[in-house]
This record gives sequence, structure tokens and C-alpha cells, in this order.
Amino acid sequence: MLINPLSRLCEGKSTKHPITLYQPFLWLKTNSEQYTVISIDGFVINKNHRVNGIFKKVEIAENSTAEAFEPEQVFELISTNEFHVLKKFADIFDSNLHTFVWPKDYPAGYNPSDKVIHSIRFSFDNNDAKISSVKMVSINDLEQGIQMLRGHSFKNVKPLLSASSNVECYLANNTTNPWPGDLDAVIFDNLEQRFTALIEFKTHNLSTPIEEEHIGKYGDQDWRRFSVLFDLIDNFQEKVYYRPKLLFIVWGTNPDSPHHQNIKIDLVEKNKVVKTVLLPRPAYNVFSEGLFKAVVEFVKGS
Repeated sequence: MLINPLSRLCEGKSTKHPITLYQPFLWLKTNSEQYTVISIDGFVINKNHRVNGIFKKVEIAENSTAEAFEPEQVFELISTNEFHVLKKFADIFDSNLHTFVWPKDYPAGYNPSDKVIHSIRFSFDNNDAKISSVKMVSINDLEQGIQMLRGHSFKNVKPLLSASSNVECYLANNTTNPWPGDLDAVIFDNLEQRFTALIEFKTHNLSTPIEEEHIGKYGDQDWRRFSVLFDLIDNFQEKVYYRPKLLFIVWGTNPDSPHHQNIKIDLVEKNKVVKTVLLPRPAYNVFSEGLFKAVVEFVKGS
């Protein structure tokens, strides 16, 4: 009944290249004894450059009805262990974890004031994760909540051509309070109780070599996308006195292209790349133990 939101075109928009259904996150998605890998669907940075809210989003499949959704079903998609790691991530910043569930095509076909979104909060007593409250909110309510957490609205919002949910499309293309930036993957060491790496994936659609891709190739906006990640890592340092490593992973979408047979991993520190490695691209959409081990060794050796 529940699904992880996947990339799609925003209504009335078009893209130069087709939307890929490959998910590089799945290469690293493990829940082993030592490591848990999660994604952060949104983290709000306020005007003081502080993290002020952690978002997770889930969609109700189009063949199901919103009325039939039971909040406990969220654990069928996201394990209690993953929620614990999400909570640990939020706790580092003294932030709340906000989990939202909405129909796949929402808000299409609804009035912006219709209270369709399930806003779920959890309690984490005795090493268990339980639902503590569920509040029904509208997309108008969600927009106002984002504005309150961020502490301001934007004068100009860059239009979105594609996103992983219609909600993100709507907020970017119709309001001045867009959905916050996400974090593609986070590796947490369960044994050391430490966040090892923060990972940003870059999708490469052109039939040019992965090796030629680098941050800044397409202008200063390449580096601007990292500014909130640098803020987030600074928050880590202030709160827990260490900095997770930041990785930028470029991958190609064409399995037949000779230029897309490798992936490129950059270790990024404040406005510079300090180390780079090329690795064979694994099979799409499945966990790669080889790549995961290589990433962990790359991080530990840095």
C-alpha cells in the first residue's frame, strides 16, 4: 500500500532527458549488524544556518485509498531501526522528525486546504518506535509549517521540472516556501554509534565520460548546492564534535554506454575536492556489497 516516492515530471514541465527509474541509493541500502543506511527527504536550514527540522515522506500507492491507510503501516516500508537512526540524526540538531504520508498523485485533484496529509510523530521509549500522534494537515498547512521552521520565505524560487513527489513540484512552482533540500544517503555505524558519511548522488545523462564530471563544471551553482550540506556538517561539529565525511558520487544512466561503466566518488570538504576514486558501476537498483565496502574503506582511509 505504501511506496517510497520516485522521480517524476512536474505537471506542465518537460526535461531534456527522460526521467530515470534507476535509484543509486539502492546500491548502498543495507541494514547489516554494523551499518544502517537511510535517506533524509528534507532538512530545514533556518536563517541562522541551523538545522531546524528533519523530514521523511511516504506515498500511498495509486491503487490504494487514503482512507484505508493505517498509520502503523509505515513500519512495513521503513523499519523501526531506520526510524531510530532518523531520530538519532534529528537529535543531533535538537530537531523534530516529521514524517508525512500522502496519496501518490497528491495534491492533484484536491483543494489546497483539504486535510489529506498524515503528519506522524513517534515516541522512542525502551528501544522501540511507536506512533505517538497523527495529525491531518493540508498542503497549505505544510507550506506554512516549512516557512515557520525556516524562519523566512524566499523572494524567488527556482522552478522544478522534476522531483520525487508532486508535493515538492507544487511547493516549488506555486509558493515561496519550497520543500527543503534532501540528503541522498547517510551511513550510520551501529557499533560506533556514529554517522560515517553523508552522500550526494549526481545523475549523469549525457553520453560523455563520467571521469570528466566535476563540481563546478556547470558553474557556481554546482557549489551552491553544497552550501546547506556544509552548514549541516558544521552543525555536527558543534553538537557532537565530529564531522561525517561528505561524498559526491557521479553515476551514469546508460547501461550500454562505455562512458557510464564507472562511477566517480569525490570526497568533499569546504569548497574543495580532497580525494577522488573511480569504481566499476554495479548493476542498477540492487545492493552492491562490493561498492558498499569500497565506500566505507574510502571514507575510513581519508
